[in-house]
Amino acid sequence: MLAPYEVAFVKDASCPSGKVLKVTGAIRGLHRRKACVALAGEQASLATATP
Repeated sequence: MLAPYEVAFVKDASCPSGKVLKVTGAIRGLHRRKACVALAGEQASLATATP
């Protein structure tokens, strides 16, 4: 779950090489926003997660 306006970066096959999926949480009743964006170097270290 994402809180309203919270942002998560997801690396998956839906975006071209060199880009990641940016997902923004929405308030109840609205759809999440999704867009493919280039990930800056300082954001890349934050995007790495361990299962």
